[in-house]
Amino acid sequence: MSKITAGFDTPVHDAQQVFRELMEAMSRPGKRVSLGYTAQFGSASRAATQVLLTLADNATHLWLSEDFNADEALVENIRFHCAAPLADQKCESVFALIRGSELEGFEGFNIGDEHYPDRSTTLIIEVDSLMEGDVLTLTGPGIQSTTKIEVKGLNPLLLLALVTKRSHFPHGVDILFTSGSDVIALPRSTEVNLEVEEATCMSL
Repeated sequence: MSKITAGFDTPVHDAQQVFRELMEAMSRPGKRVSLGYTAQFGSASRAATQVLLTLADNATHLWLSEDFNADEALVENIRFHCAAPLADQKCESVFALIRGSELEGFEGFNIGDEHYPDRSTTLIIEVDSLMEGDVLTLTGPGIQSTTKIEVKGLNPLLLLALVTKRSHFPHGVDILFTSGSDVIALPRSTEVNLEVEEATCMSL
């Protein structure tokens, strides 16, 4: 039995609108942006689904973490609506859809090279909430002084990797945190500090 569900009602218009919202998120790291459409594939959030519908196509290899790879409804809809080939290896992927609780670090993903630093993997990381959880302090381009975000549902090893191993600009991975209809972007140029109870922090 088919598990195909509806995508965008007007694919070109809706994808353009979501793309503009994603560009706003990328230009203002840490800003929580709500995506307004209701399409949802399998266990992926509405936000992650809209990101895939907008950015993934038959020329962009997509890597799925174990939990998402086992989601038949998600995989069937990605193949039907996006036609994105699924990558066997992290290094082959243009995009990756991952649960924050599964990911332990960024090893294996493409971080670009000397000539094409932009040819890196963009990670779509699903989390439990973008309104509570671990407090991350962000600095860098697009941020006046500092800004704080809260993220719930990240593997502790991933939290450590965020502040120590994510990028050496211009190389590195771009991140889109997704939860419900919301998305927060962390471009590779954004530096991350983690606030802990002792008021100390780990930094890049």
